[in-house]
Amino acid sequence: MNDIVTVEEAATFLHKHPDTIRRWIETKKLKARHLSAGGHGIYAILRSDLLELIVSGTLEAKEKSIAPKVVPGQRTLPL
Repeated sequence: MNDIVTVEEAATFLHKHPDTIRRWIETKKLKARHLSAGGHGIYAILRSDLLELIVSGTLEAKEKSIAPKVVPGQRTLPL
């Protein structure tokens, strides 16, 4: 099993466009290492970092979906 994936492989795995993966790397949402190769270089993404992104995204989505709905004028119990 290869522990390093390319932007294209990550995009295929996540069903996203490669530009989306590059944007996530540039905005530090996804960890990657920039390797000099040719004129522009390539990004190397550790499989564990890709899986961490998936898990964190899943947990964030789940937390948003179970957040209590606040109705104006309704009192809420302290947690």
